[in-house]
Amino acid sequence: MSSVPSDNAGKGGGKSAGYASATTDRGSSKENKKKQVVVIVDPYSSGRFLVSELKSQQWKMVCIQSSQDLADFWLAQMEPENFVENIRHQDFDTTMAAIKKYDIAAVLPGSEPGVLLAEDLQEALKLPCNGASTKAWRRNKYDMQERLREVGIRAVRQLYSSEVDETLAWQQQWGKWPIIVKPSMSGGTDGVYWCHNGDDIREAFNAECGKLNCNGVVNDKLLGQEYLDGLEYIVDCVSFEGKHVLSGMWVYQKIKDPKTRSITYEYARIIESTGEVQDKLVEYVFKCLDALSFLFGPSHSEVIMCEDGPCLVETGARMHGLKGPKMTELATGIGTHELVVDVILNNGRIFKELYDRNFRYIVKKWAFETMMNNRCKSGILKKSIEVPEFKDYPSFLDVFPSVQPGQELKLTRDLATAPGIILQVHASLQQCMDDISRLRKLEETTLYEVTAEPKRRTDSTASDASARSPMCTAQASPFSCMSPRHEKSGGQSLVKRTMDGNSPVGSNSEEGNLLPDFVLDGMDDEQ
Repeated sequence: MSSVPSDNAGKGGGKSAGYASATTDRGSSKENKKKQVVVIVDPYSSGRFLVSELKSQQWKMVCIQSSQDLADFWLAQMEPENFVENIRHQDFDTTMAAIKKYDIAAVLPGSEPGVLLAEDLQEALKLPCNGASTKAWRRNKYDMQERLREVGIRAVRQLYSSEVDETLAWQQQWGKWPIIVKPSMSGGTDGVYWCHNGDDIREAFNAECGKLNCNGVVNDKLLGQEYLDGLEYIVDCVSFEGKHVLSGMWVYQKIKDPKTRSITYEYARIIESTGEVQDKLVEYVFKCLDALSFLFGPSHSEVIMCEDGPCLVETGARMHGLKGPKMTELATGIGTHELVVDVILNNGRIFKELYDRNFRYIVKKWAFETMMNNRCKSGILKKSIEVPEFKDYPSFLDVFPSVQPGQELKLTRDLATAPGIILQVHASLQQCMDDISRLRKLEETTLYEVTAEPKRRTDSTASDASARSPMCTAQASPFSCMSPRHEKSGGQSLVKRTMDGNSPVGSNSEEGNLLPDFVLDGMDDEQ
């Protein structure tokens, strides 16, 4: 296992011995007569697994929403009934004053937009943390790569600029196509371009520079980065006192078409925790976590295995999005969210045992997040794509359509135009693959029924950019189009459901396999 160098070991500051103070008698002092709570900043996406786990341990929670400028798909996931108070952050001093009445055991980011504020609050409250002075390393895609380069770890070659001509000149010096152009503070595939020529770069700058991205940040500059060619992996970890434990590893299967500039996801699946590639990934990611000062809490890293070895696409101080934590639990027996709560509130009791035996998980069942792919027709969807045939697939767990009858079904060119996702879990890897083959055959034949094409604008501003650069789609973000079934209110209220699709959310029970609503933020930036 890896640990941070001694000169970094104290940077987290705050209470010693991890989060042990959170387990003391809640009524043992005058200070503890305040209501003791855990604060969750932006409890969206997979952060709702933290909420569920904390509720199961009878913890009270306060929600802080970091911004009301986030994309609607984020804000729509707010579930106020889970919290004793919901605070809308305006400025730091006001937020600190609002939580002063509580005895705060821990502060956690629930999703990517909440990372920076959560780290500021942790430090101000003298709670164990990664250190607010280095927070940009764990959130800004440019800063994290430069930090890796500074300490001699393989990093992406890049330029950060507000000028398209400067980026074009950098590409000429770099001398290789394609390149990636993307914001440094967005998420998912929002604003990400797979550029094969100068026109693609110009299009990316025209569309994205100066825009408010899905995470509520203005793209004042854009990153130009080398294109990393190779298989992409997810490496999920949890850290405690600068030490790291592997929680799960996943691999993406993609189809890349340079002619249409499209990168289509087939699936992401959990993989074995040991092997030649896995060992290289874990060693590299632990070095990255050390360099980026991950001391406490979760990390979600995306890494591409290149010819010269692994290279980080990005990492985040939060859990795997989608339903990653729960799917990891179903596959391995322990979810990332369970380990995070363990290091937050139980002084790392489970973590320490896993770390001491150099833990590598065993895959009990294979877990897949399988993207639906429409390659044959476009138009107005005539009937639901949640069909009874799916329940005949032995590995089928749940389906989350992103397009409903009466809405436009587009040809799948990228993550944003995928019609939905199917979750699979089964003890047989071959069964999972066979069920994917059945899905693809159904997609090629009867699954997608459409009526006439929707009317198109004809003015010069309505060009279909997705035909040339898949990351530039009509949607503000792929997250929104990958949200689950929406109620009749037009998509602002997400449907609560269990993985069997029948029972409403009520408790974190084994029967029914409760999962929060689906939002696709596990699929990080295209590379």
